[in-house]
Amino acid sequence: MNLFNQRFFPHLSPELSRLIILNIYLGIAYAIAARISISISLPGEVSPVFLPSGITLAAFLLFGSKIFPAIAFGSLIGLGNIFNLEKFFRDDLVLDISCILAGYLQPLIATFFIRKQGDIEKVFVSLKGTMVFIIAGLFSPIIAAIIMATTGLYVGFITQENYWISFFILWGASALAHLIFTPAFLMSKIHSIPGKNQIKPKNKLIIIVFILIATTLIFWLSFIKNKPIEYTLLLLLILTVFTLDKKFSIAMVAIVSSLTIVATTFGFGPFVKGLTNESLLLLQSFIGVFSVTSLILSAIIDEKQKATNQLQLTLTNLENTVKERTFELEKAKEKAEVANQAKSTFIANMSHELRSPLNAILGFSQLMVRSSNLPSDQYENAGIIYRSGDYLLTLINNILDLSKIEAGKTTLNPTNFDLYQLLDDLEDMLDLRASNAGLKLIFERSETLPRYICTDAVKLRQVLINLLSNGIKFTSQGGISLTVFEDKEDSTDVISLNFKIRDTGVGISEAELPKLFEAFTQAQAGKEAQEGTGLGLTISRKFIQLMGGDISVESELGKGTTFFFTIQVKLGQDINSKLPETRQKVLGLTPGQPTYKILTVDDKEINCKLLIKLLEPLGFELKEARNGLESITIWNEWEPHLIFMDMRMPVMDGYEATKYIKSTTKGNATAIIALTASVLEEEKAIVLSAGCDDFIRKPFTEQSIFEALAQHLGVEYIYEETQPLLNCELKFKLTSDDLNIMSQDWMCQLYEAALDADVQVVMQLITEIPNTQIFLIQSLTQLVRKFQFEQIVELVEPLISNEF
Repeated sequence: MNLFNQRFFPHLSPELSRLIILNIYLGIAYAIAARISISISLPGEVSPVFLPSGITLAAFLLFGSKIFPAIAFGSLIGLGNIFNLEKFFRDDLVLDISCILAGYLQPLIATFFIRKQGDIEKVFVSLKGTMVFIIAGLFSPIIAAIIMATTGLYVGFITQENYWISFFILWGASALAHLIFTPAFLMSKIHSIPGKNQIKPKNKLIIIVFILIATTLIFWLSFIKNKPIEYTLLLLLILTVFTLDKKFSIAMVAIVSSLTIVATTFGFGPFVKGLTNESLLLLQSFIGVFSVTSLILSAIIDEKQKATNQLQLTLTNLENTVKERTFELEKAKEKAEVANQAKSTFIANMSHELRSPLNAILGFSQLMVRSSNLPSDQYENAGIIYRSGDYLLTLINNILDLSKIEAGKTTLNPTNFDLYQLLDDLEDMLDLRASNAGLKLIFERSETLPRYICTDAVKLRQVLINLLSNGIKFTSQGGISLTVFEDKEDSTDVISLNFKIRDTGVGISEAELPKLFEAFTQAQAGKEAQEGTGLGLTISRKFIQLMGGDISVESELGKGTTFFFTIQVKLGQDINSKLPETRQKVLGLTPGQPTYKILTVDDKEINCKLLIKLLEPLGFELKEARNGLESITIWNEWEPHLIFMDMRMPVMDGYEATKYIKSTTKGNATAIIALTASVLEEEKAIVLSAGCDDFIRKPFTEQSIFEALAQHLGVEYIYEETQPLLNCELKFKLTSDDLNIMSQDWMCQLYEAALDADVQVVMQLITEIPNTQIFLIQSLTQLVRKFQFEQIVELVEPLISNEF
């Protein structure tokens, strides 16, 4: 029978009829629940749980605030005897209104917060939603309890001495009803996460029978024999939560709580004490812990099940994909699974964003060098740009390598290098900064110090920069010195190099020295300067230890600090004695070859233009596309011989476009070369498994492009021998006076661009310097190349101080 049909109210709209019937049923249920709560009160008419509160909150969550008439009707009918209101319409109208108002506000407030978590089905399957329900259920009755207790005091039903006791009783009774019985009334809307129960029906029946028998036994021992083992019921509850459906645990909480309340009301069990308040506190604590444990455990299991389901879904999809791939893709999958996904994502994103612009810088500078009519000074400038970009690429690669420290994957990468050159570069880089601060920077090395050594040059350079920069930063007068000398040892294979960095700065207190090398720890001077992260010395120490040494420090407040560290190195080869090999400059294509059609695909126009400007003058025919979908259209119509494919693009990336092209017979005849800014080794395997024929990293050299075309298309070139770019050393130091030849407006623009560390703007401004000022051009370019924007700011600032 449909309870909400229109038989009872044929003249009303169906919606209104349903609303009336709903309020009648709920009103009756409210009144019956109120009578039940009264009947199971402890001595002194104290009810541990006010059952109507659980009903109204469930009704509000299901039907909203339209059930107000049911609350009013149920309160007047069901709560009459609790206040002995024989003439409640005439004598205690205020108390009646307070009961109705409290009964309405209480679920209204709780529903407001619970509904923010979504539908009822979503609330109880997430830990966040469950915690919101628990908190709302516990604290929403506070206002209702205050209203009823204050009104009871006003009409004389509650004495001043019993006000707070009455308040806490009303609050606790309603709060526990929310936690215990609201989920029970909402049971039809509460579901477990699918896939949670894998227990066979037969085994499930055995568990249910066991729980029923064990619960009965524990109740008999606790409430008949008065044995203090009532909390062992929590073990059965945990078993229920982990093995049976969530509805079983909700039902168990409601049943156990009801039986506990009834037994205590009739004077049985461990919660019966001489004082009613003591009995009430013990009883409410037990059923409160029981209900909260059930809700939180169920939510945690659902969260875990969601994660498990997602993992299973991912694994299923991955397995299906692996079956369709070649053996090479299976190897790539194994590598990808071993890799740290979060670290890989970070490195990939950083690599793409930093290396892509460098592709244009290095590429177009190579195009400038290829020009045969370039003046000699401009040719030198182009070489400087190229070397600056190449150096910046090295720095970016080093930064990406440093990100491995947190994962504990930092390794030593020993190479042969010129130690003297490294020290000279550091002195050049830091001398201007020290001079502008009024400090002396002194580099000393022993006569027996080997020039060519084999160790990790990048890490040694980073350590020295950290220590010397700290010395300059925290020294106001005097100077900073670096002393390097070799330890005499019997072993001819490995030698020890000692480094001493001393400054005359503020110093470090003795109490701060033991924690100086801890992560995120700064000395008092660093805190006052409000600079740095407290990681520089930590990283330096790890690098030194990786190079087979250790670091120590001596300091005295007001006098300065001295750092000592030693590293183990091997003697290196004389790398400068090897003459640079000549390179073959491509002038064009040999006659008699077909016109090769090349498609370049990249979402950044500048990268496409770079390849077009490089290849079109040689006789290639090129077209460009901005995404994978556009490349498929052009490939289908134009049928290029080779495609340079960027792998990260909007609309459709290079992976999908390559898979589509290679899935066709015509596509197998087209060579596809991936152009990517990724530095991850596993990326190469993934790219090749997607169907690409080759893999070139950005920034690429023109030689790598020419070699790829020769390898995959058999292209033959006409060459002209050219000499490689040689480094030029600056013999003098740049000063502020050297900039006076430029206008104030130009210097202001340079100042602002240096403050923003904007490489492109600074390099553009350098091009405006007259060609005769080669020293100024080379000096500023070198500062940009080394990212020494702070030194540029220090050079320009005295000249434009009046402008700002």
